[in-house]
Amino acid sequence: MYHQYFNFSLRLVARYMSVVIIAAVLQCPAFLLSCTKAAVTPPTVESAQIYIQWTKNPTIEAVDLFFFDTTGAKNLDAYQQILEKQAPVYGVSGAGAKILVALSAKAGESAQWYRICTFGQLCKHTFSMMEDSPERPLLSACMLLDDAASRRVNLVLKPMLSQIRIRSVSCDFSGRPYSGLSFHNSKLYLSYAGTECRPLEAGDRQPVSWINSGALDSIAVMSFPRPQLFMREGLGNIGSARKNSDAEFACYPHPDTRLVLEGDIGGTRCFYPIPLKMLAPGKIISMDITLRRFGVHDPDIPVESDAVSLDIVTAPWDEREAQYVNF
Repeated sequence: MYHQYFNFSLRLVARYMSVVIIAAVLQCPAFLLSCTKAAVTPPTVESAQIYIQWTKNPTIEAVDLFFFDTTGAKNLDAYQQILEKQAPVYGVSGAGAKILVALSAKAGESAQWYRICTFGQLCKHTFSMMEDSPERPLLSACMLLDDAASRRVNLVLKPMLSQIRIRSVSCDFSGRPYSGLSFHNSKLYLSYAGTECRPLEAGDRQPVSWINSGALDSIAVMSFPRPQLFMREGLGNIGSARKNSDAEFACYPHPDTRLVLEGDIGGTRCFYPIPLKMLAPGKIISMDITLRRFGVHDPDIPVESDAVSLDIVTAPWDEREAQYVNF
């Protein structure tokens, strides 16, 4: 897990005089002040420590932080961008409970938030595969901050991506009329692969757009900067001996997302659209695939359970040895 610490001083504007006003008063001419010598006590600052962490190797450039009210229209109370090398960090927020949202960001890019006035508007913000990738995933987190004088909260930024890894493929057609044949795999691709999602949306967070609705749409796939996340060349001839693979895919999980193996057996074209019901945001699935009978003739028809055997391992997003950055 990669860990970052941010210490926030939340100045409760409803209770304390502005520090700017105090500074201005202290700089006024002496005749405007009382002749009695007295110590000036600065206002008390109530602080909150926000412990932010994420689980991917590359260090993100910056974090966009939003504080929203919890009542009414849930208006934006405060916003700021924190740079990875910034130290120490102080946030300004009004009194009362707040909704805290954190999004990974690019340093210096804040213009897209100028029209965000409420939490509901930010919930419409989308992550897109045009910018997202397993090497540097877009991250998000959201939590409620109770109204308390001091608090320590743990905010975990997570990716919305799900990654699929094929470790090996083999055929076991024993007992079938075509038991002596192999499967020639010409293409590997994802169908119903989510390409846009709303990370802050309530509920099951299904993607708002996807590609390859059944058949492969190679033109749509090639419009993305990383088409290999959705489509790859096949593994060639696959027989009874297990064939190792390093093929990796990624998308936002859709209820109908499938891994499709396209090819032919004995010159007859067929498909193995394997349902990936186990996909979840921030998860990686690694699988060994065994083909046990002839595939289907339509890539939009999922294969039956007895046609394919899967050995699946599900794991959290790539982790790294704990490191600490003090701010």
